[in-house]
Amino acid sequence: MSPEADPLTDAADRLPGYCRRCDTEFDPTPGTRQIFCSPRCADLARRRAPPPPVVKNCPNCGSEFTHEARVRQVYCSPLCRRDAEKTRDRERDELRARRPGEPLPNRPAIAVGTAMPALPPAPRPRTADALAPTAIRNCPHCDQPITIVALLATP
Repeated sequence: MSPEADPLTDAADRLPGYCRRCDTEFDPTPGTRQIFCSPRCADLARRRAPPPPVVKNCPNCGSEFTHEARVRQVYCSPLCRRDAEKTRDRERDELRARRPGEPLPNRPAIAVGTAMPALPPAPRPRTADALAPTAIRNCPHCDQPITIVALLATP
């Protein structure tokens, strides 16, 4: 081939390129395999498409709402989130304000016809005054009072 007919340097012999993203015609740079018309089109083509929005139900008010999939959103609005936090805090405070030995509120009832083995009554710790603070809490399993010392000393 003669040097005057070099296809890389002769712009008249080169075919135009078409951008794979925006489909516009462009003149590719000699000696490259250019497929995009500009760096901007190349960047946009490499980006992932955003995920579709997520549809959820608000646990506080029950209304349906949509949000971006990349954002972790539980409640439909800041107002619902604050209401749920207040309810949670109120329940936690009521549970903490319970005196030792009192039954847990909203304890599920045992189904009728279910045979439960009879347990001997748990010994009640002796206290001088019923309202005096003691190191006693209720067992989360049987709801009987148990001393903190017994919990720490038991292996």
